[in-house]
Amino acid sequence: WQTQNPDKFTSIYYHVNWPSPGNDPMYAANPTDASARVSYYQVTYVPFSNLDGNYYNGSAQGWNMNSVNARWAMPSPFEVQVRHQLSAGQDSVYSTMLVKCTQDVSGDLVAHNVIIEKLIHFNSAPGTNGEKDFYDVMKKMLPTASGTAMPSSMAPGDYVLLEGSWKFGTVYDPTQIAAIGFIQDKSTKEVFQTANSTTDALVMPYNNDLQVVDVENVTSPTCNSIVTPSAVVRNNGNNTVTSMTIKYRVNDGNLNTYTWNGSLATLQKAVIPLPAYSFNILSQNTLTIYT
Repeated sequence: WQTQNPDKFTSIYYHVNWPSPGNDPMYAANPTDASARVSYYQVTYVPFSNLDGNYYNGSAQGWNMNSVNARWAMPSPFEVQVRHQLSAGQDSVYSTMLVKCTQDVSGDLVAHNVIIEKLIHFNSAPGTNGEKDFYDVMKKMLPTASGTAMPSSMAPGDYVLLEGSWKFGTVYDPTQIAAIGFIQDKSTKEVFQTANSTTDALVMPYNNDLQVVDVENVTSPTCNSIVTPSAVVRNNGNNTVTSMTIKYRVNDGNLNTYTWNGSLATLQKAVIPLPAYSFNILSQNTLTIYT
């Protein structure tokens, strides 16, 4: 079914430590993430099958393509893209996940970025059941099995961009490494949307779009009434950025303006030192920076 309908499936296999403890090298490679998902889905036997979190749970024989087609036909409030890249030395993978909201949605939303190995083949069966080929094996959940919390409510046009990486642990064939992204309501377990990764560039929601993703050179607590921050800015747009205006202030002080010129391609970051800013120090102080 998966082979015949690649546009309707994303697939993750979580291996467990029973019925033959110690006999599954896929479980032994990452027991923490696998056990977390076993607990989350309350798995008590294997093989156990789960479709879209709460659409179906139970025996692997309890669903068919009619089940998949019915679920696939339901509208989703999200679009998801995932891109993966291997490092030059093929010892790490970088995964970028773009989640775009297409209709109003709310809930205990979490984004999962999962590294898989699409095919693992053994010349001799590693376990007692004789199987030598294993598909879509979970290798690492980024950053952890808890995923990344998303806004509790989102409107059309809102988006979240997640970047993650994994230094290889047990990998049998780096060319089989890929990623899967999915959006889930942590409370209801419903999976709203998923995507298989490609190596193609992401198509960003907007052509001109910047995000301050971090601020450096700011210490807390401080007794100094002067701050000299550096803004880490990422280009989230489809167009290369050649100039930007950065505005910043502390508390309700005057707004400082700084103009940066250069070249920043899609998803590239720039660390931009800003001129010193003097302010009247309070017991608590808020630094605001935006582009």
